[in-house]
Amino acid sequence: MACQVLPIKMLRRAFGKVINSTFSTLLPDAAPVPEGLVTSLLHRFSSDEGYRLYDDVLPFFKQLHDWRKTSPATRSDSYQLQVGIISNSDDRIPTILDELGLRLNGRRYGSDLVQSTTHSDIDWVVMSYDVGIEKPDHGIFDAAKNMSALSAEGENVYLHVGDSIEEDYHGALKAGWQGVLLDRESKFKDDIPKAARVENLTDLLPRLMESKKS
Repeated sequence: MACQVLPIKMLRRAFGKVINSTFSTLLPDAAPVPEGLVTSLLHRFSSDEGYRLYDDVLPFFKQLHDWRKTSPATRSDSYQLQVGIISNSDDRIPTILDELGLRLNGRRYGSDLVQSTTHSDIDWVVMSYDVGIEKPDHGIFDAAKNMSALSAEGENVYLHVGDSIEEDYHGALKAGWQGVLLDRESKFKDDIPKAARVENLTDLLPRLMESKKS
């Protein structure tokens, strides 16, 4: 699914129009929207003020961090793991994730910036704002695969985890990836195979390790 990529000033202006049109219907006698409201809301939803992490997110990244610290020589598997974000969103995402306590290394689709992945929770970010295509279109998954820059040698596994059955789960499968549905409210337990569904992010890594052994 293609999306229109707007310059950042136009994007802010578009958000401003949405905010004005929303609140103007709630004010009596066509009174103007209070000055500063647009700026205040844009700031709120461009930072961690407007969001909160689910309780399983930081423990999950702690799991990943601890696993990555383990020397490959002491592990029974041969995983070389990268973690990325694929999001139908604009360029606020890296700042919001950073303010919520997740460590990004700075790699972003469309940017030439390359930094060390040491001590990072997230190795790269791919946003529809930069790609011009949204999930479930396979193009954004292809962009993410290119960002991973994995060696062509051996067997690479591309796995996408998300909470939208269409955009994330089916989108990943159609793009040739493995898909896991994050089903925190158990809405799809009768529709998705057990092996492709988790209700808590902290269940994901142990399951991947088990599948690697089998």
